[in-house]
Amino acid sequence: MKNVKFLAALCLLSVVPFAHAASSVPSWAVQTEGRQVRHADGWQATWPGANWNVRVAAQAVGVTLEDAVNYYALEVDGKAVQKISPAAGERTIWQDLPDSKPHAVRLFKLTQSPDNPGLFKGFSLRQGWPLGLPPKPRRQIEFIGDSWTVAYGNLSATRDCTDRQIVERSDASQSFAAYLGKLYGAQIQNNGMSGMGMVRNWGGNMPQVDYRSYHPRLLQNLPETAPGNNAGRRYGWRPQLVVIALGVNDFGTDVGPDEKRSQQQLADDYVRAYHGLIAQLKQRYGNPAFLLAATYLWPADRMRPLVSRIADEERRQGTTVAYVDWQNIELTGCNWHPSLSDHAKMATQMDAAIRTLGNVWDN
Repeated sequence: MKNVKFLAALCLLSVVPFAHAASSVPSWAVQTEGRQVRHADGWQATWPGANWNVRVAAQAVGVTLEDAVNYYALEVDGKAVQKISPAAGERTIWQDLPDSKPHAVRLFKLTQSPDNPGLFKGFSLRQGWPLGLPPKPRRQIEFIGDSWTVAYGNLSATRDCTDRQIVERSDASQSFAAYLGKLYGAQIQNNGMSGMGMVRNWGGNMPQVDYRSYHPRLLQNLPETAPGNNAGRRYGWRPQLVVIALGVNDFGTDVGPDEKRSQQQLADDYVRAYHGLIAQLKQRYGNPAFLLAATYLWPADRMRPLVSRIADEERRQGTTVAYVDWQNIELTGCNWHPSLSDHAKMATQMDAAIRTLGNVWDN
C-alpha cells in the first residue's frame, strides 16, 4: 500500500511542472507585417513598425527578444499592455491574459534601428495553445519617408531631447502611417528612415547615399545583394497605394559651399529622382495609386512647389496621384518633429486627399 501511495505521489510530482511549463508558438501560427527577415532562430527587423501577430487561448503569453536597441509594445486585443525597453542578451517577457478565451496578441517594433537589427525569437504560452488567424487584409499601403514617417520623437512634450530620449519617445504605432493603416483596414509597411532625403540628406550628410540606396533592402544594415535581402523579390507585397513623403531633409537646410550641387541643381535632381522612383514603383507594383506629401519649410518654402509640380506632371502622364500639403502642424516633438496630435491631424489630411482618388483598392 505504501508503494502504491509513493508511486502516485511520484506521478503527481512529475505531472505538475508540465501543467505550468511554457510551450513555443510555432512559426506557422505567427502572422507578420512590415519589412523583416525570417531566420531559423527568429525574425530580424530594422525598419520601424514591423510587427508579429498571434491568436491564442492561454493563461499567459511570452515574447523572447534579443535586442539592446529597440523599444517594443506588447498589445492584447488591440490595446498596449506593456512597453518593452531595450536590454542586452536574450530574455522572455511575460504578460498574463485576462482569461482563457481567445485573444489577439501583437508585438510591435516602435523604433527604427538602421544599423542594428533586433531579433524576435517568437511567442511562448503558459497553459494554452495557438489558434488560427484570419487572412491578412487584402489592402496594402507602403509609406516611404524620413523621420516624420518614422514618428521620431512624437511622444515628447518638449522639442529639446537627448539622443536617448529621442529613441524613448518615438512610437511608430502612433504614426500617421499606423493611423491610416487602421482606418483603411490595411497592411502597411512603414519604410521611414531618419535623416535621409530623395537625393540629399539632412545638412548634406553622407552624400554618397540617399533614401533610394536603402529602400530596396529588407534589412538596412545589409546590401540589397545579400542573400534574401532584396525587398523587390518578396512575394505577397503589391500595395494599391504608395505614400511618398521625402523632401524635408533635401530642403530643410541650405546647400552648403562645400557641396557639389547648387540649390537649383538640387531642385532639378530632386524632381528627376522623384519621377524615377515613381516609375520604378509603378513597374514593380503594377501601377498603384500615389499620395505625395509636402509641407512648408521655413524660410524659403522650397519643398511644396516642387512636390505639387511633380504630382501635376505625373497626373498628366496618367498616374493616379493625389497631393497633400500638411498644414497647421505644431512640430512640438523632439527637434521640431510632429507630435502625437500632429500625426493624427496629418493622417486626417492625408485621408481627405486619398478619398479624392476614388476606389484605389480594386486596382
